[in-house]
Amino acid sequence: MPRSGACDACDLNRTIPLWRMLSFLLGIALVVAVVTFSEREKRFEEAKKVVPIQELEEYIINNINPDNIRNYLREMTRKPSLGGTEGERELARWIEGHWKEQGLDEVHLVPYQVLLSYPSPDVPNLVRIVDSNDDRAIWVSASKQKPLYAEEEDLPELPFTFNGYAFPGNVTSDVVYANYGREQDFDFLESKSVDLTGKIIIARYGKIYRANIAEMAEARGAVGVVLFSDPIDYSPEGLDFVYPNSYFMPPSAAPFGTVKLVEGDPLTPFYPATESAFHIPEEEARIPKVPVQPISPEDAWQILSRMEGETAPSDWQGGLNFTYRLGPGFQQKNLKVNLDVNNENTPTTTYNVIGIIKGSVEPDRYVLLGNHYDAWIFGSIDPHSGTAAMLELSRLLMQLTKEKGWRPRRSLVFCAWGAEEHGIVASLEWAEQFEKQLASRAVAYLNVDMAIEGNYTLRTKSAPLLYDVIFEGTKKIPNPNPEEVAEGRTTVYDTWALRRPDTVQPGLPLMQFIGSGSDYKGFQHNIGIPSMDVRYTHDNATIGEPLYHTLYETFAAVDEIYDRGFLYHKAVTALWGDVAVVLSESKILPYSLGAYADFISRALEGIINTYEDLIATRNITLEFFTEAVANFDKTVKNFTEELKQVDMENPLQVRKVNDQIMMVERAFIDPRGLPGRPEYNHVVMAPSQKDAYSGTAFAGLKDTLVAITETSEDKRDGLWRTFAHHLAAVTHLLNTAAKVLTDDLW
Repeated sequence: MPRSGACDACDLNRTIPLWRMLSFLLGIALVVAVVTFSEREKRFEEAKKVVPIQELEEYIINNINPDNIRNYLREMTRKPSLGGTEGERELARWIEGHWKEQGLDEVHLVPYQVLLSYPSPDVPNLVRIVDSNDDRAIWVSASKQKPLYAEEEDLPELPFTFNGYAFPGNVTSDVVYANYGREQDFDFLESKSVDLTGKIIIARYGKIYRANIAEMAEARGAVGVVLFSDPIDYSPEGLDFVYPNSYFMPPSAAPFGTVKLVEGDPLTPFYPATESAFHIPEEEARIPKVPVQPISPEDAWQILSRMEGETAPSDWQGGLNFTYRLGPGFQQKNLKVNLDVNNENTPTTTYNVIGIIKGSVEPDRYVLLGNHYDAWIFGSIDPHSGTAAMLELSRLLMQLTKEKGWRPRRSLVFCAWGAEEHGIVASLEWAEQFEKQLASRAVAYLNVDMAIEGNYTLRTKSAPLLYDVIFEGTKKIPNPNPEEVAEGRTTVYDTWALRRPDTVQPGLPLMQFIGSGSDYKGFQHNIGIPSMDVRYTHDNATIGEPLYHTLYETFAAVDEIYDRGFLYHKAVTALWGDVAVVLSESKILPYSLGAYADFISRALEGIINTYEDLIATRNITLEFFTEAVANFDKTVKNFTEELKQVDMENPLQVRKVNDQIMMVERAFIDPRGLPGRPEYNHVVMAPSQKDAYSGTAFAGLKDTLVAITETSEDKRDGLWRTFAHHLAAVTHLLNTAAKVLTDDLW
């Protein structure tokens, strides 16, 4: 008897299992997705025929307008823009307005509620020399830096001189001179039986991060710290050749700066400072518990010239025209130093300004470009030379979209960060808030903290994965120095290679380690996003920019001294844009995997050469570590060869290999952090524990080994356990970095 149609349907349901039906539907969906992706890819390829990468690069190089950069800088430096203040908020809205006017696809203000530090508006921070017999002050430091040249230097709303987060307090004691305030300097004082307990330290800027000076002084028992910039470092040509006659530091300059060692908002560690955040008590925050105050060289003269004690070593002598002595105390026994700090830690709101040019094919892949826009005072160099360059670059790229119909393959995300000067605050909060998205989608973070701090040559810090794209970019950028061009060095690369050669890799320019001290911290060191920071610098490689963080960092200083015509700004802007376009447009990400493998191999060799005998005394083997390094190198070579066989017309294959490449830097992230430093997660590249400005390869291993050498034999067991534990973690992550370049799960 024939079956009814209904029964036929029932029979059909019985003969085709549900899982097979779902597989069939998923297959159709996958085909549709691939076709859709391929169609979008095809449209993009057609666009590329109109605007190939080389043409984009040439357009950027040829169309940057230095006058625009100059005009942006003039507007941003008319008044202070200290983080968390109305000056910063006005500038945030100004940048937001420019990006909207330029036509970026999206522009957002992103707020964070943070704890920032300010000097009292009514009671200045002062350093005094007092007569202990009657507490009478015989000398008092300047509460502000005196105006010398630019009209804005005399604005009434300028803040009193201060160090951010310095502890408010009033202490009186004998003073001790501690050179640059490095650990070896404090060790030397200890070897000379100079007791720091209860003393006030005076130390000079220049070799390490000021927050490290404050932390070490506090740990040694000091009750206060006074910081100054020595003329031997910052005005070596003498008083006739200082600002406003040159970029060297005048005697009245006192650099501001934070003395908070941990980056980000101090009350919301590891989590973003949003409205829902939990805030730890302020007394638990890792900020100094001793007063710290910067003073000028002419004020430091008043203290150092009166000191007694043993003559300081020859390399501790400075440029203040007398013999520096260690102390403690003054030749007149009744005289003491009084340090009076009246800072106020204040809850406030800071903002990031985020502008986006959406990608046409991979809008969910981001090339991030960033610069902070807050400044201690006017910030014509740090940061606004970089902010002005970023505004010109965003204008130019939007002009490119309008003139040629171009769109980047991947999204370009412009980031103007708030409150960086207080200790990399708003950029880190943003990285914490969007960590998951950034970890899976960000291609690179390209930072220009400042476009210039001199005009001698390029200075670049970078993760190894970006080495080649930076090297190639600098070979295309015209040399802004006409004297160098006349000598036949026509590109930025030529002068860089000549004036800052790499002593380890002859023939290449020096690429510095990427430590901390700027907004790349959260991206490179916490998420594993390869980062760079570029600028033009001066010819003293060991000392920072002479007018750094002072009143005299004015528009006039840049316009009349540092960069007449803004040609060096133009060169940095061109390089920034070139790297961004190459990373956003290249179908296969142009990461330098081989350079990374070489970097790691050299770092291993350095550890073996320096510490192998010491490690062998504890029967700890480096065999697995060495094998992991070799395995990473071998896998990189194999993967590089396999890339040549990728079907460039298959969007899924292209996405697959790009995802593998992006995973390499992420693979070096340990969620537990480095030994004793949970705020740093990258096991290959991290700042030194003793100097946050300086980057160190395998910092967790090296810092532990240094600590072992400085500890007596009977107290080393815990440190050796830490070393062995971290060595195993590093070995595992090296093997992980190799595995992400394969399909292996065994």
